[in-house]
Amino acid sequence: MRGGADGLHLFPAVGDDWYYTHRPNINIPRPDSGTEHSAYNLGMLAGDNGYRGMNPNLIGLQRIWEDGRLMVAPATAMDDGGRSHFDNQRWIGTGARNNIIDGYLNRYLQNTANPMHPLRGAVLGKNGLSTEARGTLTIPVVQAASSFDLRNDNFCTTGGCEDNQLTELMHLIASHEVDEAGMSAEVRENQVIMLESIAEVQNSSMFDVPAGEAGMLGLNYSNSDLGRGLRLAAQLIKAGVPLEVAALDWNVGWDTHANQVPDNISGVGDRSFGFNQRLFQGANDFLTFYLDMSGSGNLIDDVVVLVGTEFGRTVIENGSRGTDHGKGSTWFAFGGPTVGGLAPDITTLDPAALFQNRFVPTATEYRDLVAEIMVRHMEMPVGLVQTVLPGHQFFDHRLFTRTATA
Repeated sequence: MRGGADGLHLFPAVGDDWYYTHRPNINIPRPDSGTEHSAYNLGMLAGDNGYRGMNPNLIGLQRIWEDGRLMVAPATAMDDGGRSHFDNQRWIGTGARNNIIDGYLNRYLQNTANPMHPLRGAVLGKNGLSTEARGTLTIPVVQAASSFDLRNDNFCTTGGCEDNQLTELMHLIASHEVDEAGMSAEVRENQVIMLESIAEVQNSSMFDVPAGEAGMLGLNYSNSDLGRGLRLAAQLIKAGVPLEVAALDWNVGWDTHANQVPDNISGVGDRSFGFNQRLFQGANDFLTFYLDMSGSGNLIDDVVVLVGTEFGRTVIENGSRGTDHGKGSTWFAFGGPTVGGLAPDITTLDPAALFQNRFVPTATEYRDLVAEIMVRHMEMPVGLVQTVLPGHQFFDHRLFTRTATA
């Protein structure tokens, strides 16, 4: 969620009167308020008299929550981060306050012993390479399966280039057994790998239709960066491609310095307001992916989706019906061994309990979430945590230790 998503807008502290004091114009009504567009109740906070709610535009996540497969971490941050979009996105992507090291997903792939495959890691649904994936290993960027190809009009015999002869010619050249050495042999080998990867991605499109309940409910992925990325991830996983890590973007317009909620009586429930509509669309994309994976041999047990942002927003609204750059925000995860429920949280939004009297403090360090997924779900040796996340002292919150049941 690049742009600094407001965790208190996604999962509001509706059981805390301070929330309504701090946000008189942009709050989300309590679940028991009788208001049409009120928050969905997530339940009581451990050790507190309050409770958390969920933005009504995220209603697509309700099913995952009720299945006990959604974990919400309401006060998560890079504890030693700042409040610059560019710095924090880079530092979170590298796993440390260091702009010159590889991204943490790239380092994971470099340091784990699984057989190397060109599609072990990917950036999906968008055009640019994410910091998390950038590094020594080349990781492909795939916007859509159908467009992942090599094109050159000089090798087309038809105007639309449907019969892309460039890749056919490259396959022909690569198939000839010749006595090669040195650089030319390496080029030939990499050419074969590239062509095979293109074919794997393109062939995965036969798994395009969402499986199981998602298909029966008529759910489908949107054409947003997130929707395209989740569609691709589902296709590749169902096709048996050994994809281990993927980076996606959920673009909503998270930098909400103004007009976070429309200035009308419908407020947070007005889906003609673009921000609300994009929240609703993103939650439906997540639900589609969840049901798609659940309906394909229960592959959801093999997949964890972790959603985060570079920082949160101020607890107190500003004079433009918005919020400014803050610290802690809400991250959430679902699938795999995810333990449903709430992660460590702060117990009150009393200014005296806030960071610098106005920011959500850190109750969960984001690197602990990443490390626990890698250790518990991906079976990475715990000794590699500080290699993948340099200098981080891993604290295991046991948020990804779901016990299998018959």
